Amino acid sequence: HLLVDIFDAGTDTTSNTFEWAMAELIRHPIMMRRAQTEIALVLGKDPTIKEADVANMPYLQAIIKETLRLHPPTVFLLPRKAITDVKLYGYLVPKNAQILVNLWAIGRDPKVWKNPNDFLPDRFLNSDIDVKGRDFGLLPFGA
Repeated sequence: HLLVDIFDAGTDTTSNTFEWAMAELIRHPIMMRRAQTEIALVLGKDPTIKEADVANMPYLQAIIKETLRLHPPTVFLLPRKAITDVKLYGYLVPKNAQILVNLWAIGRDPKVWKNPNDFLPDRFLNSDIDVKGRDFGLLPFGA
């Protein structure tokens, strides 16, 4: 099953994230209009989004981050193995134990996220949280 998960993660993440983002925007038409306005302002009459344009679309970036938080591309990161005995949150994790990180649970942790089950892209505006794995609250592609 791991090989299938790796293959899926490598091929379906972009399309799945796009589908979830569109589903959330359909459910939240005010957010969709706000994103459309931002895109129109940045692009002007040129209908093609270039990579450089994305830096000028903070709300669109926030939508992507919020989509990845609420609907991660995979439920678990690739398994890890403890290289030594370690105590985590009072629990002993023995050497060589397989460790799974549950992205779905992290993205919905009320200790990390206010209103964790709500789609709120604004939570990422004026925030340094990125999708590169530096923040444990958002690890869509691992760390």
